[in-house]
Amino acid sequence: MAARLVIRGVVQGVGMRPFVYRLAHRHGISGWVVNSSRGVIIEAEAADDDMDAFARALEEEAPPLARIGSVERETIEPQGFSGFEIRKSHSEQEESTLICPDVAICPDCLNEFLDPSDRRHHYPFINCTNCGPRYSIIEGTPYDRPKTSMKHFKMCDHCQHEYDDPLDRRFHAQPNACGDCGPRLDLVLPVDPSTGTAELVLGRSYVRMPDDVAAAAEEDPVVAARWLLKKGAIIGVRGLGGFHIAASAGIDSTVRALREKKDRPAKPFAIMCRNVDVVRGLAHVSALEEETLAGPWSPIVLLKKREDLDGVAGDAVADSRRVSPGIAPRNSYLGVMLPYAPVHHLLFDDDLEVLIMTSANEAGEPIVADVAEARERLPGITRTFLDHDRDIVNRNDDSIVFVEADRLMMSRRSRGFAPYPIELGIETREVLACGTELKNTFTLLRDGWAFVSPHVGDLANQATLEFYEETVDKFMDWFRVNPGVVAHDLHPDYLATRYAKRFGATHDAAVELVGVQHHHAHIASVMLENGVREPVIGLALDGTGYGTDGAIWGCEFLVADSLDFERAGYLKYVPLPGGDAAIRHPYRVALSHIHAAGVASGGGLTDLGRALFPDVPGGELDLVVQQIEKRVNCIDTSSAGRLFDAVSAMTGVCSEISYEAQAAIELESLIERPSDRAYPFEIAEEDGRLVVDAASIVRAVLADVKSGVPKREISAAFHGTVVRFCRDVAGRLSEERRIRNVALAGGVFQNRFLLRSLVGALEEDGLTVLLHREVPTNDGGVSLGQAAVANARTLAGWTSPATD
Repeated sequence: MAARLVIRGVVQGVGMRPFVYRLAHRHGISGWVVNSSRGVIIEAEAADDDMDAFARALEEEAPPLARIGSVERETIEPQGFSGFEIRKSHSEQEESTLICPDVAICPDCLNEFLDPSDRRHHYPFINCTNCGPRYSIIEGTPYDRPKTSMKHFKMCDHCQHEYDDPLDRRFHAQPNACGDCGPRLDLVLPVDPSTGTAELVLGRSYVRMPDDVAAAAEEDPVVAARWLLKKGAIIGVRGLGGFHIAASAGIDSTVRALREKKDRPAKPFAIMCRNVDVVRGLAHVSALEEETLAGPWSPIVLLKKREDLDGVAGDAVADSRRVSPGIAPRNSYLGVMLPYAPVHHLLFDDDLEVLIMTSANEAGEPIVADVAEARERLPGITRTFLDHDRDIVNRNDDSIVFVEADRLMMSRRSRGFAPYPIELGIETREVLACGTELKNTFTLLRDGWAFVSPHVGDLANQATLEFYEETVDKFMDWFRVNPGVVAHDLHPDYLATRYAKRFGATHDAAVELVGVQHHHAHIASVMLENGVREPVIGLALDGTGYGTDGAIWGCEFLVADSLDFERAGYLKYVPLPGGDAAIRHPYRVALSHIHAAGVASGGGLTDLGRALFPDVPGGELDLVVQQIEKRVNCIDTSSAGRLFDAVSAMTGVCSEISYEAQAAIELESLIERPSDRAYPFEIAEEDGRLVVDAASIVRAVLADVKSGVPKREISAAFHGTVVRFCRDVAGRLSEERRIRNVALAGGVFQNRFLLRSLVGALEEDGLTVLLHREVPTNDGGVSLGQAAVANARTLAGWTSPATD
C-alpha cells in the first residue's frame, strides 16, 4: 500500500527526519520525508502490516524533544519508490509549523564536551538534534540553517558530513558547528583611553590582569573570565537567549556591589550551581525538583533553603560552595539552576561552584541580547563581557518554576518552555490576547492551539513595548495567525490595552475587540488548562485587577465559565491612599486597614502610625492619614495582596518595598510551622454577595503586636485565617450552586504556604481543586484566559460592549 502521512506539532529541529529515516529502514518502507510549513510530510510504500507498524512507531517512539499534535494519514497511488530519502524542505504560504524552545546540553554532547580526546572538547557551542539553541536563533520557518543566525557560519567538511548523514546524531542539526568553523567566544574588556590597557573593575577597585592570565585569555577567554569571577568581578555572560550578569555568590562585598549597581536592594538573585551535589548542600531538593533542575528545560527552580545556610559574612571565598546571606535576604527560598549552555560549564572549577546568574536588564525590561545594547543599557553594572558571535535573534529569559501540590508550577514561562504551544482540544478562532501590564505575555489561538509568548516583562516603558510589538509580529508570521479577534484587559491605561485598540489600524485588519475582566481571565486560564467547560468557583487572589465598577479588585470569589462570570463575593473595600504609591509603601495600606477597622481615627491614627512606623517622616505620615480620612486621592480596593502588605507592615516585617510582593514574601518566609490559632473574621451578605470583612483580623493582629507575640506566630496565624475565610466562602458557594470544582489563580497563590494549606483544606472538604500547569498563576497566565474568553464569546456570537 501507499500512504501520505503529515505529522503536526513540534516536529522541526528535534531530529524528526532522521528518526523517520531510521524507522523507515527498520520497517522496510520506501519513499521520502520532508520538512514543510505544515509539519513533517512522509510519502511511504510498504506492505499493510509494515505500514501500520511504521505509523504506530512514529508516535510511540518519537524523539524526546518532539511534541506530536497529530499524525494524519491518507491512502495515495503508489509511485514505485526505491529506497527511502530525506528531501529538501519547502514552505507553504498558509501553513504553519511549531517551533522548539532552546534546550539544555544533552548527556551525549556533555560527555563529548568533557572528553579531552573529542574534537569538540570544551567547545562552548556544542549541540546536536537533541539539544542546543532553537527559538533564540530562528528567523523563519521551516526551521533550516539558512533561516537561522547560523547561516553566517559555513560548516567544515567534518561538520558537513555529520549534517548530511541520516544516521548521525547531528543530521540536520541546524546549529551544528565545531571550533574550526563555528561561533567563538570573545572577552570584551573596558579600556583605559589614557593607557590603552584593560581596566578591570573588582567591586570598587581597578586592577590589572596578570600577564599569564592575559596571555591565556588570548586563546581561551573563559580562563580570564573565571579568574575575574574568583577575584570578585561582575561580568556579563552571553548565553542562549541573552546576557546574564555573573558574579561569585560567596563574596559578600561583590554581592553588595551588584545590589548597588543594579539598584536592587533586596530582590533575590538567582544562582547557578556547578552540579546537583552542590545544590543539595544549599537547599532541600525533592525528586521532582532534582529531575526538573537536570532536565532538558533547565529552569530556575525555587528551592527551600537549608536552615543553616545563612552563615557568617565574609569577603573571601573560603568555601567554593558558599552562598552569601545577601543573595536572598529575608527569603526562605533560593532560585537555583544548573549550567544549561556549554559555556556555563566552563565557568566553574573546584574553587568556584556557585555563581550569581541574574538577567542582564533593568527591572521589568527585556533581557539584553548583544554587547552594543549591554554597553548602552548596563554601563553602571559592568563593562566586561564574555561575548560570542552567534546572533541572538529572539531573546528569552530564564523560566522560573516551583513544585507544590505534587506538581510543577510556573512562575515565569520562557526559555525551555516557550514557544511550545498548548493543545486545547476545542474549536478556536484566530485570536490575539494582549495580556496585562505586569509580567506580560500575549497569546495567539489557531486551529486548537494556544501559542503563549515567552515572558515579555512589565509593559510600562518604551523598550519593553517595542520588544512586545516585535514579538507579536513574529509569532503571527511564524504561526500564520491573522487575528480577527483581539482581547484585552479592561484597564484603559495599560499599554497592552492601547495596543489592542490600535491593532486594527496598524495591521490594516478588521478586528473585533473583546474586553475581558482581569480576574475572570485568571480563572478562565485555569479552566482552559484543565479542560473544564462547566462553571467553576473561582478564587482569584492577587494585587491589582481593574474591576467592572472602576475599583481595584484582588480578592474575588467568582462563579465563572469561559463566557462570563458572576462576582459572588469579595474582600470588603478599603481606600488605597495614593494609588500606586500605596503599593510601594505598604505602611499606607496598613493605615487604611487600621482606619477601616475602627481602631483609631483623627489624631489617634496619626499617633498609632508613628508608633508602628517610626521610620516614616512625620509630614508624610500626616498627609497619608489625611488622604485616608478625607478620601482624597484614594481608590477603593478589595486586594488580597494589599491585605498581606498591611499585615507585613503592621508586624514590622516590611513597610517599604523595592520589588513586587516583597512585603508578602518576607511575611511568608517567617513561618516555621502551621498555627492552630486563627484570627476572627466576618462574612456578611450584601446585595446577594458574600463580603469578607478583615476588620477583626486587623484588630487581632494589632493586639498581638502590642502584646509582643513573635512575628512568625502572627504570620502563621494570619495565613491560616486567609485559608479559613477562603475555605468558608468556597464551601458556601459550592453548597448553594452545586459546584464541586474550585479554580485557584492569581499572584497571591505563589505563596506556597498559603497554596499548600488551602488546597489541602478544600480537598478535605471533598472539592476538586484546579491549578495551573502550563502557564504562571500570576499575570503571566492572564493572556491565555483572555484568549479563552474572547474565543468562547466569539463562537457564541456575543457582541462585546464598547470599551472606549
